[in-house]
Amino acid sequence: MLQVLKRTMPYAFSMALVVTTVLLLIPSYAVPKAFDFYDKAQHALVFMSLTVVGLMAFPTFESRVYWPYVYGGVMEVLQSLLTKTRHGDVVDWVADIIGIVLGLCVYWVLIKFRKNAFNKIATE
Repeated sequence: MLQVLKRTMPYAFSMALVVTTVLLLIPSYAVPKAFDFYDKAQHALVFMSLTVVGLMAFPTFESRVYWPYVYGGVMEVLQSLLTKTRHGDVVDWVADIIGIVLGLCVYWVLIKFRKNAFNKIATE
């Protein structure tokens, strides 16, 4: 099971990255209204998810912790440059960063849980 998860995580991450990029760059009128109300929370949730999946997909990639920060900033710039109905927003990037930090925390908890589970099984 663990091997299947290891093999599929890069694909899951790639799909999540494509979906996130599309959602961040589509015209704002095409975004469902529920997204408008919870915009900052959704930025945080999306980047938390991307961070966790990215860390799981590429556990040995040296700069894996830094790429989400850069990606979030680049997406805000691209929203300003490539779309007419969206604009880059520093507050959105801050929400992205909060999500990234939460994602790092979630990943850390998952790693600790996994190590504890393996240690418990090994000692039984």
